Amino acid sequence: MGWRNNHQVNVSNRQLSNVFSAKGKLENVGAYLCPNSVPANFIISGGVHPDERYQPLYTFFDATIGRFPIIVLHNNDIHMEAMVTQAWQSIVSSSECSPLWIINQKNSEFEPFFGMNEMQVVLALRQLANKLNYSVTPRFERVIKAHLSILKELNIPISLSGLNYLCQFYDIGEFHENIMALSCGEAISRRIWADLGIDSEDSNSQFDLFRAVISNLAHDASHGGWNDDNCVSEFNCLQAIGQNATLLLSVNDMYSEMLLPYLAEELKAAQKPFILIIDDTKIADEHFQEYLRLTNSGCCCGIIAENAVDLISGEENNFLHLTERMNTFIILKHSTGKTATILSEIFGRYDYTKVEMSQGTNRGFFSFLPQDRHDDLRFSTENRYRVMPEEIIGLRAGQAIVFDTTTDQIIRYN
Repeated sequence: MGWRNNHQVNVSNRQLSNVFSAKGKLENVGAYLCPNSVPANFIISGGVHPDERYQPLYTFFDATIGRFPIIVLHNNDIHMEAMVTQAWQSIVSSSECSPLWIINQKNSEFEPFFGMNEMQVVLALRQLANKLNYSVTPRFERVIKAHLSILKELNIPISLSGLNYLCQFYDIGEFHENIMALSCGEAISRRIWADLGIDSEDSNSQFDLFRAVISNLAHDASHGGWNDDNCVSEFNCLQAIGQNATLLLSVNDMYSEMLLPYLAEELKAAQKPFILIIDDTKIADEHFQEYLRLTNSGCCCGIIAENAVDLISGEENNFLHLTERMNTFIILKHSTGKTATILSEIFGRYDYTKVEMSQGTNRGFFSFLPQDRHDDLRFSTENRYRVMPEEIIGLRAGQAIVFDTTTDQIIRYN
């Protein structure tokens, strides 16, 4: 009877863990990223080779390019650019209905603030000012609006290029003369100058703060596809979302301290749903992490990384908070036990039943041979991971563990 009990317990354990097995090409698990043609929030992490992480994305991009605006933030990943370009060329018949924009340091067409309204610019710059640990007062908003008024009078679109141009006037006397010569007239020019607060000692720091924010953002953006040649481009995330475009933007981890919080504000300004893909770009900024955790932002988020935990600054709690909005996890081989344990936590636990069997006999006082053999069965439960950390570490090339949170199913693939 022991083997029957073991079989029944094993069946019960499998049912409780809700773990199944499947076989096939690794690219086929991409179907979990866009079930019923609806893009899911997902994480792809690990892999013996980077190609393993990208294989499921072919199916995903085939199902989404042209149907949704897509923003891809990547760390100068030529492979990602080539993959998206290939998918776009095979799907989109006309660039007018869904253009492809690739922005990097070689093709520096990124233009922060373009298309944003006055209040959106104010909110973004206030966030960046807080990032610099300056004291921000109500005067700061007046300084921002004064600069935007100057751009309007000069017929320069709201843009980082325009604001950076205004910050290049180091001779304040010359700056004053140019403002007073604006076509809006002396009265409005005086109001603009007063709002800048340059003549007021108690508010001059807010003018300096504004210039510091623009300077720091320009420095970071110049390493991610923005050009400081004073020519206003029309390409950014906001414009891509509005035009149903696919935008690839290179983000340098070394120069993202100001760029990431800015991007969070730009993405918040979007007026329609879109897909955001983060490809091995370190998300160290808490403000951007907070944006990713929003479930009502209209953003469908996908993260691809060699180690997704390390991507979120290696902070376990921050990573676990982010995973709460995810629908699908595709976990490939990881080499570190700490990361594997954190990923096991995501899969969850269940009460695993163990059966221990021993044989006993009754021996009579006058009997030499034992009589009445019998089996003793003992059942115990152990609260264990549905997927053990050593299983994640032990994955080989072509193998994956897929977790579908909508059904709570785990699939051991290959």
